[in-house]
Amino acid sequence: MAGMKYSESGNKDFWVSISKKYYSQSEASIALNIDRATIKKYMTVYNLSFLPKKEREFSIEEIKEAIITCGGIKTAASFLGVEPMHIYNKLARSGSSLGGIMKDYQQRIAPEQKLQETISGDCVITADYHVPFVSLKWVNRIVKIGEKEGIKQLLIAGDFFDFDRLSFWAKVANAEDMTVPLEDELSLASMVLEELEGQYDKIYFVGGNHWSRLLKNITFSVSSNRLLGLVNRANDPRYRLNEYFHWIMIDDKIRVTHPGKARKLDYTLARDLSYIHPDYWIVVAHRHRVNEGFTPDGRPQLEIGWLGDTERMRYVQHVDSTYYRWINGFAVYSNGKLHNLTEHNYDWTEVDSKKEDV
Repeated sequence: MAGMKYSESGNKDFWVSISKKYYSQSEASIALNIDRATIKKYMTVYNLSFLPKKEREFSIEEIKEAIITCGGIKTAASFLGVEPMHIYNKLARSGSSLGGIMKDYQQRIAPEQKLQETISGDCVITADYHVPFVSLKWVNRIVKIGEKEGIKQLLIAGDFFDFDRLSFWAKVANAEDMTVPLEDELSLASMVLEELEGQYDKIYFVGGNHWSRLLKNITFSVSSNRLLGLVNRANDPRYRLNEYFHWIMIDDKIRVTHPGKARKLDYTLARDLSYIHPDYWIVVAHRHRVNEGFTPDGRPQLEIGWLGDTERMRYVQHVDSTYYRWINGFAVYSNGKLHNLTEHNYDWTEVDSKKEDV
């Protein structure tokens, strides 16, 4: 009985006042933050009923707002305590319709739904660090490549954090005591970010599915941007977080995406996304593998690797799987060209010789 003092639950005068003030269980429930079952119970116990429906007349604007808030005519009717036909008739007399109301609402909120963050210019494109399982060798390589190429922008396209303690697999295996405490994970994450900040003036975040692990556990009750406060960077001007978790644009032509769902065993993910988004180059994260090619019309399509240490990732070690082997790597967009860097297509001798402790 959230929102109501326990002492009021058996107070008849309280429920009489409710019956005289509201027109339906739905309206009373929302206004008082009391569940509908409790309201129904005590209205029945005291043989009470809500105000007669005919005693209240709603303006067309009130009806439109109820439709938008409740998501439809039937639910709006329940909320307002009237019959659905009453709303249909009211809309007809005013020349309105459900489709028209929703279209107007869509146009009203459209400016708020535009992509909040985009990137212009050269950028190092990374993903899937999975802190605390991050490879410090590859963090050093990201810094040194940016330094060598003179690139000051970094994109972290999903799964920077692993949120190991919230892992589904740990719960299934009853192995939560083996997971890394969140405080330790965040401490290491802050150290990695400090290393990256030594080279990059702007760091862009895309959430990814592991980001959603935390959001799900707190029922999406805070904004994504606020989560950067976990590593003391909520108001840091160097950071940009795209509230659309799974993708971001570079130079209005490169679509970098961390799909919420991705098939595991085929080689066609970037190709399929290039069909869905025919005007863009495609860079895909999430699967910890590397592919590189072109669409038939010449657009680059990349799948980038991950930046973790496979030897320290328990999931890989403990679960027999037909997954491909994960490949370390990241992408570079420079001077209008886009390409992957992996252990196998780049000579890291000079970069690694300059390695500094993270």
